[in-house]
Amino acid sequence: MGVFENKKALIIGGSGGIGAAIAKKLALGGAELTIHGGHKSNKFDSLVDELEKISQKSIKTIIYNFFPYTFDELSESNLLQEVKSADIICICFGPFLQKRLDVMTLSDWKSCSLLDYALPGLLVSSALPNMMQKRWGRILVFGGTGTEHRKEFLTNAAYAGAKAGLGTLVQSVAACYADYGITCNALLPGFTKTEYTGASDKILEKKMPLGTLISAESVADAAFFLLSNPDLNGAMLRIDRGWSPIKDIVIEN
Repeated sequence: MGVFENKKALIIGGSGGIGAAIAKKLALGGAELTIHGGHKSNKFDSLVDELEKISQKSIKTIIYNFFPYTFDELSESNLLQEVKSADIICICFGPFLQKRLDVMTLSDWKSCSLLDYALPGLLVSSALPNMMQKRWGRILVFGGTGTEHRKEFLTNAAYAGAKAGLGTLVQSVAACYADYGITCNALLPGFTKTEYTGASDKILEKKMPLGTLISAESVADAAFFLLSNPDLNGAMLRIDRGWSPIKDIVIEN
C-alpha cells in the first residue's frame, strides 16, 4: 500500500507544470486524486489517462477558471466542495506578475492580492474543518522565488508581497492546528522548467546556479517529501540551489 492510500488529494492547478508532476507522485503514493484545471484540453485528457495508468484508479477532474477573480460562483462550485472534503490539498496555482510599482493598476493589485494571497487563504480555511474532524490533513502552498521573508523587489513587489504573506498563513496553520494532525508547508521553487516557460528559458538559465533550470520533477520530489513527513510543519522550503539576485549583478558586470 502507498503512503497515501485511502487519502483524498486535490491538486489546484494540476493540469500541467509543477502541479501535474506532483499529481504523478501522489498517484504513485496511492492517493485518490482530483485534479483541477482552468479549462479542458487534449493535454489535460492525456495527463488523466497517464495518472489512471499509474494509480490504477479513476481520476476525478474539475474545470474552474479563477479569472476574472471575483470568486462570485466559487462558494457554490464543485471545486470548493472538493476542497472541503480533501485530506490533502496542494495549491499550485498563483499567476506571476512582473511590473514596477509606478505602473501598477487597480486591476494588477486586485489580481495579485486575490489570486496569490486571498485565494490560497480561502482554500485553506475551507479545507481545515474536515481535516480537524478527521484529525489528519496535509496542506501545501507555493511561495515565489526569494519570498521566504520580507525584502525589496524592483519589478515584482506586488506579487512577491502576496507570496511572502503566505509565510504567515503557513506558519499560523502549523502553530494552531498541529494538534489535529494537520501539517501546512510551503515550497519556494527557483526558476523551473515547465511547458509554460518556453522562450524565457535561456534568460532564466543564466540567473540560476549551474546554468540550468530546476526540473518540475525535482520540485515534485520535494513536495512529496513535505507531504509525507508528519514532523515537517510550518516549513518554507527553498528549492533553488541557493539562488540569489547577487548572481544577476555579477552577470551584468
